[in-house]
Amino acid sequence: MAGKKEQLKALEEDIRRHRRLYYNEQPELSDAEFDELLDKLKELDPGSQVLAEVGAPLDLDQAGLPTKEHRIPMGSLDKVTEEKLELWVEKAGPLFLIQEKLDGISLELEYQEGRLVDAITRGNGFTGEVVSHNAVHFSNISTELPSPFTGSVRGEVILRLSTFEEHFKEKDFANPRNTVSGTVRKKHGDRSLNKYFELFFYDVLSVDRKFESEKEKMGYLSDELGLAVAESYFDQTMEGLLDIYDLYEGDGEANGKRFELDYEIDGLVVRSDSIALQEELGSRQNRPRYAMAYKFPSSGNATKLLAVDWSLGLGSRLTPVARLEPVQIAGVTVSNATLHNIDAIAELDLRIGDMVFVERRGDVIPKVVRVLEPGGGKNPVPPKACPSCKTLLAMDGKYLVCPSDECPGKTYGDILKWINSLEIDSLGEKWVSTLIEAGLLEDPADLYVLSSESLVPLERMGDTLAAKIIQNIEETRNPPLERFIAALNITGFSRQRARMLIDEGIVTLDQLLALTSGEIAAVKGFADISADGVVKGLRKRGGLIAKLKRLGVEPRKGEPAEEIDGVLNEKTFCFTGAIKRINPRTEKRFTRKQLQDLVKANGGRSLKDVTSKLDHLVLANPDSKSAKARKARDLDVNILSEEEFFALLDA
Repeated sequence: MAGKKEQLKALEEDIRRHRRLYYNEQPELSDAEFDELLDKLKELDPGSQVLAEVGAPLDLDQAGLPTKEHRIPMGSLDKVTEEKLELWVEKAGPLFLIQEKLDGISLELEYQEGRLVDAITRGNGFTGEVVSHNAVHFSNISTELPSPFTGSVRGEVILRLSTFEEHFKEKDFANPRNTVSGTVRKKHGDRSLNKYFELFFYDVLSVDRKFESEKEKMGYLSDELGLAVAESYFDQTMEGLLDIYDLYEGDGEANGKRFELDYEIDGLVVRSDSIALQEELGSRQNRPRYAMAYKFPSSGNATKLLAVDWSLGLGSRLTPVARLEPVQIAGVTVSNATLHNIDAIAELDLRIGDMVFVERRGDVIPKVVRVLEPGGGKNPVPPKACPSCKTLLAMDGKYLVCPSDECPGKTYGDILKWINSLEIDSLGEKWVSTLIEAGLLEDPADLYVLSSESLVPLERMGDTLAAKIIQNIEETRNPPLERFIAALNITGFSRQRARMLIDEGIVTLDQLLALTSGEIAAVKGFADISADGVVKGLRKRGGLIAKLKRLGVEPRKGEPAEEIDGVLNEKTFCFTGAIKRINPRTEKRFTRKQLQDLVKANGGRSLKDVTSKLDHLVLANPDSKSAKARKARDLDVNILSEEEFFALLDA
C-alpha cells in the first residue's frame, strides 16, 4: 500500500511540476505526453485534488505582478476522444457551438460602464495575474466599448505565425505561444512587443444581462461590443461536428483548413448552446461538463532533409534518424525525425536535400511521412560498423543490428527495455546512461543490486528520488511471466508472443527454457524462423536469467486464458457510438466495457481500432460518418447495427 501511495504522490508532483513549466514557457513535455500523465492519475485516483487544479500556482516572486480573483472560476476543458464525444453529444444537445481551440494564453478583461478596468490571466483558475499594463497595447484591444457594458469577457491572446517569423524568430523566442506568455506576463520589459498580439473572444459574463444561448452570446460580443470572436459554427448532430472536424483536419495529408491558418490551433471546442442546460450539467473538478476540447491527432510541416544519422536503440537495432532544418510543428521545434528502418528509406526513395513532410504522431514522435520535392542529392548510405563498438553490422529482417553481446550500446538498450517492459517509474534514459557511466549497471540484473546509498552520491540525485527508484525496482521482483519475457529484449519474442505460449500451457520459466524450436513452431503464431530465434535468444540470455534468479528475481506462474466455445469464436469486434440496448443486470445502457465482456464471454475478441484484421464494426448509428465508420467502409470491414450484433449473440 505504501508503494502505491508513494507512486501516486510522485505522479502528482510530476504533474504539478510540468504545469509550472508549461505556464512559465519552459515545457519539457508535449501536450499529448502531459495528457498521458493526467490519464494515469485519473486511473490511479479519480478523486485526486490535482485533477481539479487549473493552470499552475502563481509564482509571485518570479513575476512580481499583482493578482486578482476571478468572479467566476476560469476552468480548463476536458479533452475527449471521438467515442467520448459521441456519448457527451447525447447529453449536451440538441444544438452545439463549435469553435477553433486557439493555442495562446487565456485572458479575462473586466469592464465597468464600457471602460476597461483590468486584464487578468487564467492563473490557477481562481486567481490570475493582472497584466493590464501590457494588454492595453494589444493590436485589437478595446479600452472603451461602444456600449456601457459592465462585466467581463474572456478570450485567447495569440501571435500570428507570419508575425512571429518576421519579428520574433531572430530574437530566440521558441514559438508563438511561449512568446505571448513570456511577454504578456512580464512586469517590466519592451512593451512595444505587445502591439503584435491579438485577442479573440469566446465568452461574456454580464452583471445585468442574462443570456439564453451561446449563439446570443457570440452575437452580443461581435455586434454590440465590437469584439473579435473566435471562428464559430453551430450544428445539431455528431455527423455535423465530424464534418467541421474534417474541414479543419482534411484527409490526413496536411490539406485541411487548419494548415492554411496564420495562427496555431490544436483542436476544436464544442459547447452546449443552451445556457439552461449548461447550468444543469454543471462542472466537475473545476472543469465544465457542458464543454469539451476535441483535439487533432497530429500535426505536420514541410522541411528539408539535411542528413541521416544512425541511432543504436533497443535490441541492438540501428534506427535511421532524419536530421532536418528546424521546423515548428504543433508549437515545438523539430530538428530530428524517425525513419524506422532501411526498407522505409527505400520506399520513400529518400535523398539528401529532399523537401519532406514531417508529422508528430499524436503530437509526440516526429516522423518523415513522404517526399514533397526531390532535392537531387544522394541516397543515405547505411553504416557498415556499429557506431558504439565498431563490430561489423548484420541484417535482421528490415533492421541493421549489432551482433556483439559486448556492445555498450546493447547494454543500454537491454537495460532500458527491461525498465520499460516492467514499467519501473523514475528511471528514464538519462538516468540509465548516468548509472552505466558510473559503473553501477552492466545488465538489467544489476538494477536489483542498487541501493539508496549507491544512488545518492550521483549528481541531481537526492534521498527522496533514490528511495523512490529503489522502491519501484523492488516492486518488480516477481513480474508476470509474459512481462519478464518481453523485458529480456529478445528480437521477435514480444509480450503477445509469450502470451501465446502461456495459453498453450507453458506457464513457468523452466518449462519455457526446456522447449525446442520444433515445439514452439507448432504453436499457432510462430513460424520456424521465429521459433528458432526464440530458442537462440533464450540461450543467449541464459547467464542473465541465472543471475536474476540468484538475486531473487523470478516471474510468477502464467495463467492460460480460459478456452471458450461460443457463437463469436475467433471473430473480432470493435464498437463505436453509444449503444441504446438496456443491460438487464444494471437496468442501464450497455457500456463499452460490458459489450467487450460479452464478446469475450462468447469466444470473440475486441479490438480498439479499425484495421484490416477486424471482422465486424458495431455502429450505434448505422449512418454514422465517424472516423471509424469511414475507415471500416474503406477497408471493406463488415458493419453491424446494434440489433444485428445482439442477433448474433441470440443465435
